[in-house]
Parts: sequence; structure tokens; C-alpha cells
Amino acid sequence: MMSETKAIPTLRERRYERTREELVDAVLALIGEHGIDGVTIDRVADAAGLSRGTIYAHYPGGREELLRAAYAELGHQVAARTRVGVAEADSWQTRLLAHARVMYELARVERIGYFFNVSGPALIPEGDERGIGSSASAVLMRGTLVAAQEEGTVAADVPPGSVAILLVGALREAAAAVASGACEVSDAEKGFTRLVEGLAAR
Repeated sequence: MMSETKAIPTLRERRYERTREELVDAVLALIGEHGIDGVTIDRVADAAGLSRGTIYAHYPGGREELLRAAYAELGHQVAARTRVGVAEADSWQTRLLAHARVMYELARVERIGYFFNVSGPALIPEGDERGIGSSASAVLMRGTLVAAQEEGTVAADVPPGSVAILLVGALREAAAAVASGACEVSDAEKGFTRLVEGLAAR
């Protein structure tokens, strides 16, 4: 059986993807500076140094599609940073807490955190862009809990999959509260730490 080889992208394909990435970067920069209401096609064109026609050639849906792409990019960044944090952690507790650290770090970045945790989910109620970071966290958390149960350090009656989903939900809600100013990061961190401690075997 011949092994499948991945086709190397052509120069045109690489340029196309690079332009899309530059446009998303421009959107995120504008959100960071002006908030979501400050994102217009004209501003994106100016920030990226591209024409309106080029923007619509890459994102036919215009502003809404650009915001969806920006939201997805933040989800991928959260997932990547979380994987790094989990890999560097030395216990099941610190692996779970790594998820919180990444979420809260983003949540406290004034406009970007608000976009990812509050205005973005309201603007993008469904679609592939939703749950990129959360899904990755749920899988990682479940794996952490299963491994800890096998070691005997997490209570045997903890259902790993369900608890992972509940922990992710708690993190999302707390991050939204942090981003909107309703909760201090220190309180959110303490709260999540207590949730994690409650999973330990007695």
C-alpha cells in the first residue's frame, strides 16, 4: 500500500492563505484598539494595506465573515497556549489549572477578551468557529482526569467526560465575568482552584 503524501501548497495558495491571515490579524488589531464596533471594511483595508475588493475576494461575507475568522483564530490560540501549559504542568491539578490561566489571561486583555468571551459568542451563536478552544480543553481535561483516576489521585466516582465539560463551562462563564468586569481574576482563579481540589481522592 502506498503512503499518502500531503500536497505541497503552491505559491499562489500560500499567498492566498497569507493574505487571509493578514486580514484576520488586522481585524484583531482593530478590535484591540477600537473594540468590535470599530471594525469596518474600510478600516480593515487600511490596516492591512489592501483594497476592499481584495477583502471581499477572500471573505465574501464581509465584516461578519471576518469577525468569525477572528473569533476562530482566538480559539485556536487559546487551544495552542493551553496545550503548552498542560504539557509543562507537573500534576493533574496544575494541568487543569493551566486551562484557567490561559482563559483568564485572555479575558483580562480589555477589548480582545471581551470580544472572545462576551460579544463574540453573542454575535456568533453557531457555526464551526464556536467552541474551538472549549472543545480542545474538554478533551485535554478528560484525559487528565482519566490518567489521575488510574493513579488513584482523583476520586473514582468522578465521571471524567461530564466533569471536563462542566469545568470548561465554569471557565467560560468566569472568563466572561472577568472580561465584563463583574469578577476579579484573583477570585475566578480561587474559585476554579477550589473546584479542582474537590475532585481529589480522599
